[in-house]
Amino acid sequence: MDDELKLLQAKLHAVSVRLSNFVLTKQNAQALCNEYRQLLGALQKFTPAK
Repeated sequence: MDDELKLLQAKLHAVSVRLSNFVLTKQNAQALCNEYRQLLGALQKFTPAK
């Protein structure tokens, strides 16, 4: 679980850094979408199953 939390923290930090330095270009938008997808994937591990 500790490794999963570190992964989640790293993904959240990556999105945060990208947003804090965001310049609207197609390449930056695609990179931000990719970072968000990775963050959502990491978050799914902490979402309880229904």
